Amino acid sequence: MSYIEKELRSLFFALLVSFIIFGVSLTIIGATLPKIISDFNWSYISTGIVLSAGSIGYFASSFISGILLHKLGPRKVIVIGLALQFLGLLFFASTPFVLLNLLLNLMIGFGQGGTEVVVNFSVVRIEKGGRSRLMNLMHAAFSIGAVIGPYIVIMLMRAEFGWQAVYRLMSFISLIMAGIFWFLPFKKLTDDDEKTGNKIKIRSLISDSVLILSFLILLIYVGSELGVSNWVSEYYVKYFGSSVNTGALMVSIFWIGLLAGRLGTSFFYKGSRPEIVALCLAVTCTISLTFALLIKSPIVAGIGFCMAGLGYSAIYPLIMALVGRYFSHAQGAAVGFAATGGGIGSFVFPFIMSAIAQAFGIHKGFFFYIALNILMIILILAIIRQTQKKSLSTH
Repeated sequence: MSYIEKELRSLFFALLVSFIIFGVSLTIIGATLPKIISDFNWSYISTGIVLSAGSIGYFASSFISGILLHKLGPRKVIVIGLALQFLGLLFFASTPFVLLNLLLNLMIGFGQGGTEVVVNFSVVRIEKGGRSRLMNLMHAAFSIGAVIGPYIVIMLMRAEFGWQAVYRLMSFISLIMAGIFWFLPFKKLTDDDEKTGNKIKIRSLISDSVLILSFLILLIYVGSELGVSNWVSEYYVKYFGSSVNTGALMVSIFWIGLLAGRLGTSFFYKGSRPEIVALCLAVTCTISLTFALLIKSPIVAGIGFCMAGLGYSAIYPLIMALVGRYFSHAQGAAVGFAATGGGIGSFVFPFIMSAIAQAFGIHKGFFFYIALNILMIILILAIIRQTQKKSLSTH
């Protein structure tokens, strides 16, 4: 923490806590998915529609929040986002009515999009020089929450509070965080904008090849990573005949791999070419996921899913660090646009996955994510080429 300015340390710590909470909120749906499907008697199609609603809110909010950052400031954007999460989580899964849950998850996703953009923007501003150490640490905090989330579900179910209780718990925690952020020193992050009078030219920004490729990489990445996280619990219950608790545990196993990768990258990677590391990780998650799907033993397959998590781990923060470095004069809008790609991926691909699983079974459905990973590798190779060209043109 010594390389973080003293007056920004409380803000950075609060951002870490908020991303832990974000991680919990994101994975509790995957951990409770078998109970939602069985207790509410939802089809895979209905489930996919509800999951996609959250993603619609997320990607719409990601783009809007990136622009609003420069108008309202990060404090108001994140507080509004957390307030929306409070309301959505307070009532989500309180009834089997699909339309109501769809609207509530839309609200949750909209709030999460605002949180995501503000956190990424703030870390880019706190960490100077386009490095990715703090960004990886921040996303490691997200992974901690993602690992904890399923365990909270298991503990609440064992204590006979019911699986819905976790949503109410996270609702009130979101409200508390909204109150905390209202009093934190965000103004220092936007001082440079006020001094230079930066004006965002959206059209020229979103036509940049590096930003377009970043958008597409995160679109594929989030769709695949979040898809594996959301469906691995149901995969174990249906394909291996495991218990609901074991299925929820597998969500944590997957995120333990993500946590290990993000912590490792944060503490040991000190280079300035995050796209190269992202390529190595993309290859790792593709090979590991393929291995997990070809194995008949649930224990050995679990090792494959954990290694897939390791491969997925730091791709998102590495690409975000790259965006922050290349678009230093419009970071809020650039980060928001790139995050919108992730939001669209989280919307489109769960629906496609649910349709494949409904028609051909959940095991065959998971091969869809392998195809996405291969496409992600191709896109990362393209962004490596583009960044090399831009580096040569500036020397």
